[in-house]
Amino acid sequence: MRLTDLLQLTNDLNNQTAFYLTIKGKILPLAKLKITADGCLLYPGQHPMSKLKVIHLVKQMHHKGIPLWIINGKERIPTYGIQIKDNGRWIRLT
Repeated sequence: MRLTDLLQLTNDLNNQTAFYLTIKGKILPLAKLKITADGCLLYPGQHPMSKLKVIHLVKQMHHKGIPLWIINGKERIPTYGIQIKDNGRWIRLT
């Protein structure tokens, strides 16, 4: 999945929608987003980012077609899709 895909899929959702990651069967909050030359790195943490925060971090980027990677320690896990939960109150990236 690419950053543009995520932004398009969440376009109609509330700005307070929280983002979570699936890592080895566990659901963890998306706490940090880091842009690199070859991708958008998603890190778990204690408090989930909102859609508004994610948009704020990437709104000035010109090339949003970069792949999304979930980071677990030193391992990069590719992101294949999202699940919208609880009527759009939170999203799980898988």
